[in-house]
Amino acid sequence: MYKAVETATTRLNPWNMWPSEPPPLEIEIADATYRTHPTGGGLVAITAHVGPSVYVDRCAMIKGRAVVVGSVRLFGKAVIEEDAVVTDFCTLRDKSSIGGRAIVRGGVQLADNARVDGLAHISGGVLLQHFARISQGIFSGSMTVA
Repeated sequence: MYKAVETATTRLNPWNMWPSEPPPLEIEIADATYRTHPTGGGLVAITAHVGPSVYVDRCAMIKGRAVVVGSVRLFGKAVIEEDAVVTDFCTLRDKSSIGGRAIVRGGVQLADNARVDGLAHISGGVLLQHFARISQGIFSGSMTVA
């Protein structure tokens, strides 16, 4: 069950007295509070750190204490959770996810149901797709894991 609450602060545009931006929507899901991200409208936990250049599609989520900065894009039902760090032009599509203490950066792409978690470090042009899963190790350079 979730509860939606609009925050009380709204900036007013002095020229026409209409709000210059809609107030962020706060939603509580399973004892965690989320806000809608201004770029894409997806849900971001208030405990996560997400940069303004990150795109979070309306069905995507960033949970836990994840750190997501740079030109990261989440589409579909993609999820970044727990203590994961994701930076620098990474893209998650469909139901792909990153969690644990994984560090993902530098043009990595996840698609379908791919998952990176645990202590994995992934960087530099790696494509994970279908049901690929990486939980530990260091992967770098151009490669496809399916």
